Amino acid sequence: METLLLNPISLWLRWLFTKAVYLFKNRGKHLKIEYMVELSGCTFGYYNTIYKYTRLRNTSIDSFSYVARNTLVQHAKIGKFCCIGPHVSIGLGAHPSSQYVSSHPLFYSTIGQASGLTLVEKELFQEYQETIIENDVWIGAQVIIKSGVKIGNGAIIASGAVVTKDVEPYSIVGGVPAKFIKYRFAQEQINFLQKFKWWEQNLDWLKEHKDLFLDVDLLMKKFNR
Repeated sequence: METLLLNPISLWLRWLFTKAVYLFKNRGKHLKIEYMVELSGCTFGYYNTIYKYTRLRNTSIDSFSYVARNTLVQHAKIGKFCCIGPHVSIGLGAHPSSQYVSSHPLFYSTIGQASGLTLVEKELFQEYQETIIENDVWIGAQVIIKSGVKIGNGAIIASGAVVTKDVEPYSIVGGVPAKFIKYRFAQEQINFLQKFKWWEQNLDWLKEHKDLFLDVDLLMKKFNR
């Protein structure tokens, strides 16, 4: 609602200032920030792109990962080579569902979600936990990921899924709530990839061995010693 109340010129100036600050802090890292991106308390690796109308809060994004348009990410740690689709919500705040008389944050939060009003002087309920997204994760469009969840290396989240619990490495999940569909590879291949950690290699190494990434068996044959 905040953006609806601000003058369009003020919004544009705030975006321009924020973009300038983050580009200066990350100069030389090939960071790309598109139109009307909101950033607060974020850190980046190399070759990141944040597409238009995205909001990132208290989030770290490692190298080669990108976030598509109209996505919200907060209180998250994102690894390398992650592909986050459009209209995704990651790390939404929780509300109490038992014992507390009301689920409204007026009674337990100091943030002041309702026009800045709060009845408490300290946090009485943990609304946000750090969400962990490891490396080489693909998150489809319109996915919702609960705060505090961990998404393992190489996982794929199908479009429209609602993720409420941890996702295993190299698994594919989908649905509401998200459920296991299948593993991407055989267990031997997963074990190799988890141990090999190709995402830690530098760009020159990736360029040299790019053809091996077309077939996991080729990569294993070359490096599984």
